[in-house]
Amino acid sequence: MEFGPIFRSLLRSRARVILIVAEVALTLAIVANCLSLILDTRAQLAKPSGLDDEHLIAIQATPFDDRLRDPKILGQLVEQDRRTLRAVAGVRAVSHTSLRPWERSGSITAVRLPGTRNEPARTQSAEADPGLFDTLGLPIVQGRGFTQAEYDQGGDAPLSEVQPVVVSRALADHLYPGGGAVGKPIADADESQRFTIVGIVDHFYNPFGETSEKVMLLPARSASFDYGSRYLVRTQGSPAPLMSQLEKALLVLVTARGIVGLTSFSVAERQRQIGTRRALGADRLAIVRHFLLENWMVTSFGVVLGVLLAYGLNFGIVTWVAGAKLSPATVAAGALTLWMIGLGAALGPALRGARVPPAIATRNV
Repeated sequence: MEFGPIFRSLLRSRARVILIVAEVALTLAIVANCLSLILDTRAQLAKPSGLDDEHLIAIQATPFDDRLRDPKILGQLVEQDRRTLRAVAGVRAVSHTSLRPWERSGSITAVRLPGTRNEPARTQSAEADPGLFDTLGLPIVQGRGFTQAEYDQGGDAPLSEVQPVVVSRALADHLYPGGGAVGKPIADADESQRFTIVGIVDHFYNPFGETSEKVMLLPARSASFDYGSRYLVRTQGSPAPLMSQLEKALLVLVTARGIVGLTSFSVAERQRQIGTRRALGADRLAIVRHFLLENWMVTSFGVVLGVLLAYGLNFGIVTWVAGAKLSPATVAAGALTLWMIGLGAALGPALRGARVPPAIATRNV
């Protein structure tokens, strides 16, 4: 086999080998993690939310007048905005809420049964008005929604007062596995604030990690001078402004071009060596095999390093940011693709090198 001689020849061209290995490794690490994130996001987007997503529009109103720092004046403006939006032709329902479907909106909190040592259940939490459920197309399956009086009082209620909440079925079943959660109490993690479940919505999904199917909605205004007011509008037909879907494509042409260039350079600088081998009896197939094997060895070094970098990068993403754990199948597919690209990119220069005539070896001797 030619592994030994090829490996020793690679050691004499360290700079070229290091460039290819680094390029392959970085490509595999970055592409594998990007592909993993894309597949994870696509899987999340494919899940039904239980909401009327196709007819929802999100609107953000940002205050610009210092007079709106007064909560009472800002509250009056919110009511005016709601009336104005409802009056627009084609609008079916309007809600003032901090919830944003398919976004990390609202906040994350933890709730438990009062007086127990149970592990608190993490859940999404958002403020909502009585019209939220009609706006989302999310029916109350048990209990009831919020009254206008609860909504008007919600933001000003003291912590000592028990607040009404509507929860998703997933959260209700987690806290009360035996059912009958409506009318039952829950509390935040340190039990400084207590709530009463007044209603349950059935299927709810909003991507937010482990809390994607758990939500707790409170009747309160979420407007502020710093963050503005958020509204959801449900239309009768398709919304006028349509969000175009972005096609995600993964390009690895840069790596392929790099391998072609470096292999071509390798062939060009060793023409006399190729000619000498041809003069000593090596056929064209042997020359092609030599360069393909050399390229495969260099690509393999890059793939091994790339696998280590890919898992290291993924560990950082999962630990400090957010994302899915890297699938071994994704890494294997990336490695196989890079091997194929490497061999395909080296084939052209190798074939050109195999056509070098033996007479090249006798020139300038």
